[in-house]
Amino acid sequence: MDIYLIDEAKNYKFHFPVNPLNSLSLSKEKRYITADILDFGEVDINQKGEKIREISFNSLFPKEYDESYCREMYLDTPLNSKKLIEGWQDIEQPLRLIITDIDVNELVSISKFTYEFVAGELEDIYFNITFRTSREIKIETITSTSSNSYSGGLQDNRPSQESKFKDGDKAKVTASALNVRSGPGTENDIIGTLYKGQIVTAYRVEGQWLHTYYGDHGGYVHMDYIVKV
Repeated sequence: MDIYLIDEAKNYKFHFPVNPLNSLSLSKEKRYITADILDFGEVDINQKGEKIREISFNSLFPKEYDESYCREMYLDTPLNSKKLIEGWQDIEQPLRLIITDIDVNELVSISKFTYEFVAGELEDIYFNITFRTSREIKIETITSTSSNSYSGGLQDNRPSQESKFKDGDKAKVTASALNVRSGPGTENDIIGTLYKGQIVTAYRVEGQWLHTYYGDHGGYVHMDYIVKV
């Protein structure tokens, strides 16, 4: 196995002189969010796309070539190799990491690089390095060729939340169970529960929340779970 780090912008390839000493770690995680459903508990909801992968290993920059473990005969000094990695850690453009035998060929950035000097081997530098995979974000710009194009941007003709309800309007609950809170936000206390089909009276709109009253009770409900009747 050989490990290469390539600066494609400068056409420079660095061959790590020694393979990982203990292990080489590759991680991949699935993207999901955890939602808390009333009277059911937490559930995981899958999300599209990939999470950033991490690749890490530990090795050393040796002072002298040893054919028993060195993969590269022509060695730079350990200090120069260390400075090269530190310089690459600060650049914005990604590097290409190639690890033969395990089919790794990724654009990466260096997220973590630590090193140490071991007693009795002060001219060698031992290090741990972690890479994070990098992907290019592609953004398309659409240019209108129409001479009658409107330069003010798109108009949003949808009714605002404030225009949906006014004082005295009736609203029906669409969720199986809907929390009533003491204020307009999930950080506020739950003071009651409404159920599907229940009718409430609107008082005023505050952002995405409707201040309602029903019977001798009142509170705030999220407007995603009610409809005007």
